[in-house]
Amino acid sequence: MKKVILILFAVTITAVANAQQVNEKVQVEHNGSWYDAKILEVKNDRYYIKYEGWSDSWNEWVTQERLRNFKPEAPESALTKFKVGDRVEVEYGMIPEPATVIEVGENKYHIKYDKKAFGDKWVSERQIKKL
Repeated sequence: MKKVILILFAVTITAVANAQQVNEKVQVEHNGSWYDAKILEVKNDRYYIKYEGWSDSWNEWVTQERLRNFKPEAPESALTKFKVGDRVEVEYGMIPEPATVIEVGENKYHIKYDKKAFGDKWVSERQIKKL
């Protein structure tokens, strides 16, 4: 009897943990493929969804079996230490060389060395020092 109660408790907790909410981004299975969508409404364990990038004519009611959470990984903290145009020092080989930040990407910087022969490259924040 205790095992049955524990199993029911575990199933209930799992169902509550998997419950989807309005405005939550999810993926929806449609004909064997998964599509990004947003939940617009929830009624009686059914979810009215809108497929991202598709017209409203594709909106539909689905059950939880066709949903899976779609929470893209949160990006690492935005790079703010350097900005485009900053003069920096970046190692070329083992020698620090002056350079300029020409682009800021996701968790990296695109720099251009002062010496044209060295060109440009993408580097992490820990590879740069402010001049």
